[in-house]
Amino acid sequence: MPGSSSVRPPRAKGSWAPRLAGIGVVAVLTVGGLGIYLGSQHHPAAHPGKAVRRHRPALSSKVVAEQTVGIIDFGPDDDGDSFIHDPDDHPLQLQPTSSGVRWVVITHAELASGTPLWTANQMSDGTEIFVYTPDGRCLSAGRGAKPVALSRCTLGIGQRWRPEHATTALGQAIAAYANERTGGCLTAPPPPAKDHSPADPGPATLAPCGQARDKRQEVAFWWSA
Repeated sequence: MPGSSSVRPPRAKGSWAPRLAGIGVVAVLTVGGLGIYLGSQHHPAAHPGKAVRRHRPALSSKVVAEQTVGIIDFGPDDDGDSFIHDPDDHPLQLQPTSSGVRWVVITHAELASGTPLWTANQMSDGTEIFVYTPDGRCLSAGRGAKPVALSRCTLGIGQRWRPEHATTALGQAIAAYANERTGGCLTAPPPPAKDHSPADPGPATLAPCGQARDKRQEVAFWWSA
C-alpha cells in the first residue's frame, strides 16, 4: 500500500556490529498517495500498574530484516472513519525533540509524503531495535521523568522492543511494542479535548500493555524503505 509498511523487505542475515557505522545516514523517501485508515472499536488503555515479569529468552545480535520507517500512531483520535481530510483525526509521529522523545502532530499532507526518521531492525529473537537515523542513537527505556529516551546503542535489554497484538487493518500492519526491560508498551498521550489538536500532544511513555487494538498503543510504520 502506498505510504505504508505491511511487509518487511528481505535482506541478508548478519550481525549488528557492521551496520552501526552506516546507521547515522539520513534516509529520505517520499511516498505519495494513501487511502487507508485504522478505524476500529476503541478500547481504553490499561490502568497504571506494575509490569508483569515474564521469562526473557537470550537476546540475539543478528539482524534478519531492516527498513527505514516513520513511527506513527493513528489511534488516540481515530473516530472510525477515514482520516483523509478529516479534521477530527490527529495522527501522531514519534520524534525526538529538545525536551525528549515525544509524539508530535503530523499533518495529513505530511502523511502522504514524509521523511522516515527511524531504522527498524528486526532481530532473530523476534525483538526490534529502533535507531534514530540522524544521530545513530537507539530508542530506549528511560528513567524518571523521561520513561522513553534516546541513548547510545548497546543492544541491551532496555533497547529491545517486542511486538504485541500484531495484526493487519485494511492492509496496514500494526502492533503494540513492549519494552523487554520494563514490560511496558510504547504509549501515545490521550486525545485532546473537544477535537482540539494541540501543537505538542505530549511525551512518549511506557504503560502496561492494554488489550488488542488499544488505540494509544497502535503503532504503524510509514514511508518505509
